Amino acid sequence: MRKRGNGEGSIYRRNDGRWVGEMTIEGRQRKFVYGKTQKAVREKLQVALQEKQQGIVLTGTATQTLAQFLTDWLENSQKQNVRPRTYERYEEIVRLHIIPVLGRHRLQKLSAQHVQAFYTKKLNEGLSASTVGVFHNVLHKALETATK
Repeated sequence: MRKRGNGEGSIYRRNDGRWVGEMTIEGRQRKFVYGKTQKAVREKLQVALQEKQQGIVLTGTATQTLAQFLTDWLENSQKQNVRPRTYERYEEIVRLHIIPVLGRHRLQKLSAQHVQAFYTKKLNEGLSASTVGVFHNVLHKALETATK
């Protein structure tokens, strides 16, 4: 059996019979994947390594919700970088529209289907396409910051 290279993670069997794969995310943080067979764990670890390469694996808290992130994003990223009226409008959009619908979702688990359902819901409530487009621009800007 060959030795795994640096950065490829580790695979081993636990005393209870389950297989574990682990990899370093950032610094000393570790990500674990579990499975019944070594092959299943190897595949899960390979996916996790690919996500790490693409920057998909978030290194922040895994339980952070979209509401928590958007609140932090507004205060720490936008308040100093946009005009006061723009900041007020962003805050209204986030507080009145985005957080009530999407805020409970964990940032790591937010999917395109969730976002599309949000847009459809707002259109069905009678808002214009251009208004929903403004919501999209704010959400896109925030999520772009999250991926960085």
